[in-house]
Amino acid sequence: MSALQSRSEERRQDAVAAELADTVIGLFCRWPSLEGFSIQERSTLGKDRIGATLDGSLCVADVVARTWPGYGVGTALYEDIAQAMLELLEERPEAGELLRGTTFARVLH
Repeated sequence: MSALQSRSEERRQDAVAAELADTVIGLFCRWPSLEGFSIQERSTLGKDRIGATLDGSLCVADVVARTWPGYGVGTALYEDIAQAMLELLEERPEAGELLRGTTFARVLH
């Protein structure tokens, strides 16, 4: 691979990472109670950890949100996370490699 091709590939990967970051930031902004979630290989998870399926192999898992005592995370949150990730994957299929096995957590300062 030439230096020019290498730089072009790096720019493309940076653009995908930036779109992923924007997508995740958007989720945390829309859902102030959302503390974190992960995207995992479906085959590595028990049924109790799968929140929403993204495609044949990836799924949303381990969604954590601050809720009132006695209330759980609703399906709307799982659906919104899944929809946001599916839209990203549709636009940027190569984002799947960045998503696989990644945990996203809210940063508190």
